[in-house]
Amino acid sequence: MKPYSLPTCVLRSFLSLVLILTSLWTSEVIADNRNVVIINSNSNIPKYQRPQQAFEKEQSYHVNTINLADKQLNTKQIKYSLQQSDIIYAIGANAYQLVTEMTVDKPMVFSTAINWKRLPERANTYGVSNELPAGRQLMMYRYLFPDLKKIGIIYSPQMNKEWLEEAIDTSKDVGIEIISEAIEESDELEPILESLLGKVDALWLISDSAIASKNTILKIFNTSKKMQKPVFAYHEVFVGLGALLVISADIPTISQQVISLMDDVLKNKTIDKAVVFPAGSHVILNMKALKQSPLRLNETALDSVNKIVE
Repeated sequence: MKPYSLPTCVLRSFLSLVLILTSLWTSEVIADNRNVVIINSNSNIPKYQRPQQAFEKEQSYHVNTINLADKQLNTKQIKYSLQQSDIIYAIGANAYQLVTEMTVDKPMVFSTAINWKRLPERANTYGVSNELPAGRQLMMYRYLFPDLKKIGIIYSPQMNKEWLEEAIDTSKDVGIEIISEAIEESDELEPILESLLGKVDALWLISDSAIASKNTILKIFNTSKKMQKPVFAYHEVFVGLGALLVISADIPTISQQVISLMDDVLKNKTIDKAVVFPAGSHVILNMKALKQSPLRLNETALDSVNKIVE
């Protein structure tokens, strides 16, 4: 009797499966052995703490963390830790800035850096921007509030000139007119704000250092409330101040994007775009503010809202 032998096609399939499994196992081992240093601008603050927590929950690397709010750390310790890494994850603009100043020759992925385009350029840098695409937000505004025709923006030309130009260009496609007012100093705010609110249906509060102080934000919300003009904002903290709508980047999705970028960098894959927009968003609707707003809500659009605040 002849010894039994596997058909060639079956043998090839078996060998292919072995190679795939071996490759996956090797990839996982490589990932487990990679050293990632997370350098966090301040992990005591929720907006920086949450991205780190989401990343640590999903990643498969060996992770060391540096909290720049830790007063016991010194520059030599930080630089040594960064030099021992295979890749750096910088959370926040201060972390990005410090890595750049130290000129550590390691690839870096960043997130949660507001207005990242103003930061100094650095080789081997990749990231997920903090800002959602303007067009995506405008489409949601129009979907939820179909009567919305004009929306106002206060901005600093130094920080957001290019972003505003893109937003204005996109707004034409959704039938919303953007009326903008430039501001350099917070003491210019009051007359500019009152004039702007008189021309628009709502105010779009964007992330901008010229209007980032607590007093400035309070003035914006107080004046908007007095003039019965709703405010659309970018962070859930503004709901407590009376924002009608908040559209923010989804943190778990950003963490997945950061991990994907890291994997591609460490495997020397071609990366088409070094810095990408957040892939997911989180929408909060404030029903209390809606009752005080002249805008009509498209109730059939409520399935697009992640959270309703009564």
